[in-house]
Amino acid sequence: MPSVDAAPVKINYDDYLSSESKGRARSQLKKLRPYFDMPGMISFGGGYPHPSTFPVNGMTISVPFAEKSVFIPGFGTASPDALLPLAEYTAPLKGEPLNPNLTNELQYGATYGAPHFVAWLKEHVARVHNPPYAGWQILNTAGNTDGVDGVMRTLFNRGDSCLVEEFSYPGSLTGLQSQGIVPVGVAMDGDGPTATAMDDILGSWDDAARGAPRPRVLILVPTCSNPCGYTMPEYRKREIYAVARKYGVLIVEDDPYCFLQIRPNGADSPIVPSFLSLDVDGRVIRVDSFSKIVAPGSRCGWITGPDEIVTRIMNRSEASTQCPSGFSIAAISSVLRAWGGHEGFENKYLPYISNIYKERCLGMIALFEKYLPTQAAEWPQGSGGMFLWVRLKVDAHPAYAQLEPEAIADRVFHACIDEKVLLCPSLYFKSPGGASYSKDEEAQRIFLRLCYSLPTPDEMEEGVKRMAAALRKEWQL
Repeated sequence: MPSVDAAPVKINYDDYLSSESKGRARSQLKKLRPYFDMPGMISFGGGYPHPSTFPVNGMTISVPFAEKSVFIPGFGTASPDALLPLAEYTAPLKGEPLNPNLTNELQYGATYGAPHFVAWLKEHVARVHNPPYAGWQILNTAGNTDGVDGVMRTLFNRGDSCLVEEFSYPGSLTGLQSQGIVPVGVAMDGDGPTATAMDDILGSWDDAARGAPRPRVLILVPTCSNPCGYTMPEYRKREIYAVARKYGVLIVEDDPYCFLQIRPNGADSPIVPSFLSLDVDGRVIRVDSFSKIVAPGSRCGWITGPDEIVTRIMNRSEASTQCPSGFSIAAISSVLRAWGGHEGFENKYLPYISNIYKERCLGMIALFEKYLPTQAAEWPQGSGGMFLWVRLKVDAHPAYAQLEPEAIADRVFHACIDEKVLLCPSLYFKSPGGASYSKDEEAQRIFLRLCYSLPTPDEMEEGVKRMAAALRKEWQL
């Protein structure tokens, strides 16, 4: 055997990378990162909840080997003295869902999830959505991204196509493209993708011209959508479902913002019926998450769908994430118990968190009405969630005759950066494979996404003022 030479040998790591790794797409939103850290920048760019909405703001952990308990601070809780009084512990009754115990949660768990937690999730789904068919199943996931990735890896082959919203969440687009799946954008109006556009795409599909087989799956975010902020009404869901039945399409209902929708009368205002609640066939795969109603870092969610599909997704989890963190399951289960189980969760906590986002949403719209020039922009009424989708009136821009709509949008983006306010251009969310538009038609489809969930009220007002200044400058008002 030759001895090891001390001189290093250069390795070309590209020779070791998989085709998926080499072709992995990255979100367009990564382009915004350099602006986040600019001094004085007010950001409406990132979709981050404010930490004051997190329902846990401090923890203590007993560490036997260290012979002490340790404190973990949170928002507004800098020391153990700020913790709320410790409640008397009451052990759950035998067979009762939500039975957190670190002895079990920190052990290797069942791939479907901790049995007590999955049982509670099944009850929750039955209470809120009541799927109208037998044989549906639950899989506990490590959040929405894990859930949607599991769906993609279960339903698609490389070279397949998939229907998506005309403006889609970048994580879904990059996930599809990284796996060699062709996204096909479905044209939208204020209520989301239209059934007519979906029917036109599927009815006129030509495998050879498109370079892929006809889509068999639709992925969409139907409530407080990211990026568009719309909430799809029941009538539109029924229309989309009818087209899906006509062409044998499965619907992936990616719905992390479901409980952030505006409910004018709190718990007395029901949520908009979900696709799952309308699903008589078993063609809906619903992906839920605690990321927006508990915290993004919880990395905990669940999938609901027909047992045959959910079992296959579970098989994928066995070889990847296995199950969510036991710490997350223990913490979330304990929080749900503290809220009073289903009744407290549905009737008190969810209306409370929805109202926080309602006030932020309506507050932002009030600022638009106060400051933004209507010659340059228009905005929706808002349905809750974290985002507003502001349309730029680029056809009224002084340079419209000379510039393409996206070029004007880019000028507006940089004018906002110059004013120290960060927004997301709609180009970052634009799905490929959709309809072709004339210049005048394209001019009606240029937007900015604004996220109002993280800035303080003062930052929101100052940010809208800065945005207004940029618009006035660009439109020469």
